[in-house]
Amino acid sequence: MSLNNTAVILIDPYNDFLHPEGKLNSLLAESLKETDTITHIKQAVAAARAHKLPIYYGLHHQYQLGDFEGWLHMTAANGSQKVNKVFEEGSWGAQFFEGLEPDISNGDVVVSKHWNSSSFQNTDLDFQLHQREVTNIVLMGLTANACVEATARYAYELGYHITLL
Repeated sequence: MSLNNTAVILIDPYNDFLHPEGKLNSLLAESLKETDTITHIKQAVAAARAHKLPIYYGLHHQYQLGDFEGWLHMTAANGSQKVNKVFEEGSWGAQFFEGLEPDISNGDVVVSKHWNSSSFQNTDLDFQLHQREVTNIVLMGLTANACVEATARYAYELGYHITLL
């Protein structure tokens, strides 16, 4: 794999997921601890930066009052986000977990936010990657069985070469 056309995609590194006081952390705490997820993500970010690989941030939509009004076909995740105000815009929970913030000098890109699981669906991620001729992507983040998997499947359909961490 050539590093010239490779980028990392970091999905949903929000305080609401990763910090012990985050709104969704209790659902993930056991797995985060058992797999030492935070340490591994931070190590991967450091490795990417050491090799000047840009990190694309695939972030979940940040809740705002009225976002889901009139919606008749909400997913379970949408319903939970509405009720619990998860990743609420402007809140501490919607901020990047410490040590996982974007670094513009590294070429990091924060793409438009996804409403459901895939960081590609209804966002500019594919457009941003194509502008920089990225064909190889390394995926990591939260959660593996939802957003990371959905993003990987979508990327595969678009023809990207995928590595999952």
